[in-house]
Amino acid sequence: MIEFFYPKPQDLVPLRSGPLAPHLDSFAVCLGQQGYCQAEGRLRIRLVAKLSQWLVKKRIRLAQLDEHQTALFLKMRWKTYCHKGGELCTLKLLLRHLRQTGVIPVLRRSSVRSSRDRLVEDYEQFLLHLRGLVAGTVKAYLPVLRRFLKHRFTGHQIRLGQLRAEDADNFILKTSARYGRRTLQTATTVLRGFFGFLLQHGRITTPLANAVPTVNARGLVELPKSLAATQIRKLLRSCDRRQRTGRRDYAILMLLARLGLRAGEVAGLDLEDIDWRSGEVLVRGKGRRMDHLPLPHDVGRAIADYLKTRRSVGSSRKVFLLAKAPYQGFAGSSSVSELVRRSLVRAQLDPPHKGAHLLRHGLAIRMLQGGASLTQIGQILRHQLAQTTQIYAKVDLKALRKLAQPWPGGVR
Repeated sequence: MIEFFYPKPQDLVPLRSGPLAPHLDSFAVCLGQQGYCQAEGRLRIRLVAKLSQWLVKKRIRLAQLDEHQTALFLKMRWKTYCHKGGELCTLKLLLRHLRQTGVIPVLRRSSVRSSRDRLVEDYEQFLLHLRGLVAGTVKAYLPVLRRFLKHRFTGHQIRLGQLRAEDADNFILKTSARYGRRTLQTATTVLRGFFGFLLQHGRITTPLANAVPTVNARGLVELPKSLAATQIRKLLRSCDRRQRTGRRDYAILMLLARLGLRAGEVAGLDLEDIDWRSGEVLVRGKGRRMDHLPLPHDVGRAIADYLKTRRSVGSSRKVFLLAKAPYQGFAGSSSVSELVRRSLVRAQLDPPHKGAHLLRHGLAIRMLQGGASLTQIGQILRHQLAQTTQIYAKVDLKALRKLAQPWPGGVR
């Protein structure tokens, strides 16, 4: 495989030096499996050769190579070369490859962990196994907890007996100066859950969860942010479906606009989730919920058109892959939301709020305007609580006018 990236053997001679030299060929196979083209692969092999030479210069044995050493190498390299975003990913891939082949030791968690780390890990296991939260939700909660612990306990020693009700107030007050309402709501949720966890396990004796302040839920105050039907059509037309990337973007936008899927649900779709014979798609939603939704003909055709041109490299079973190597699935919901933002720019649309939820809200509003009830909308959007769907009641202005009382004193 290395001959694909370096057809002339003499070009490889300067690169074959240092402890990584014997592993360039196997790493080239790894790059080929990831779908890298010749030019991109050459750059990555050359980077690994530079790392190998740096190890010799610093007298670092190959067995000592880890994330710390690669970070030092890149820090030195970026002083003289412009920062390449793909270089960090390349070295992560290299370390994973070397560990899988047994060249360097498998990364293990340090046996010397701080009490803060142990506490966060205990809470993580509690959320995953006892509360049953999905990994994505837990991943969003843990940074909030780490910030709280760092705010409350400046040192490494955690003394839970010193926690007081005002600690939550002070943290939320500090957080409110830097973050928006939704982040504050997440922070209060995390603190209540954490304090409940501590009380349940006997680590504190005071029910501090009751002292966590409440952030105003303005969901029923604001109108849902959405795109009009004409704007959605313009957004879909902006995708160049002659290109593979355009077909992918079009299929994703169709799933968001026609089925009202969340960004994370689109990113998580596997090839096995689509039942072409029965015309259904399996959606893995919030709270480990799994729903079988009918796959409209136009949405199915958009997905099929993309799959015909999709790069079938690597072992990824995700429906939607990145447009460039490494050809793997989206990292999560933020990647899909970023795709929507790029599509809005391409379509020359500039709504106040941007993101995948615009299309989900748009579907609900179109259904309401078409005569669907709130119950039916909640079923399509797979809301677990009826209150979640109530936000769309404000959009039905005709029905709301019937409820409006005349202004006291008459019209002036």
